Amino acid sequence: MLMAATVLSALVALVFLLAGAQKVLLRRSVAANLLRLGVGPAPTRLIGALEIAGALGLVAGLWFKPLAVAAAAGLTLLLIGAVGYHLRARDFAHRRHRSHAVAPVALAMVTATTTALLLTTS
Repeated sequence: MLMAATVLSALVALVFLLAGAQKVLLRRSVAANLLRLGVGPAPTRLIGALEIAGALGLVAGLWFKPLAVAAAAGLTLLLIGAVGYHLRARDFAHRRHRSHAVAPVALAMVTATTTALLLTTS
């Protein structure tokens, strides 16, 4: 179980490091999608910084487990917020935006699983 938690933490950290960097750098496609949801440039950068911090927390958590648990739980909460924004925009009903809406749901399930695995291996 410890190996599964470690591998999942590393994969989640990589995903959020890349996603966070795109938001901090205000990559055009990412910023445009968030702007459509009502999130301006400053909050987009903040979200990106939080994602990067969560990724770094997961990596540092390889040596200090409580940090990994907190980082995974924080990323899960961040994703729950993202799902709320997509629900508000009714993205699940529109074929064009559905993939943008499903991604946070899937990632929230993965980060919640990571949190549970980290808690059981503590």
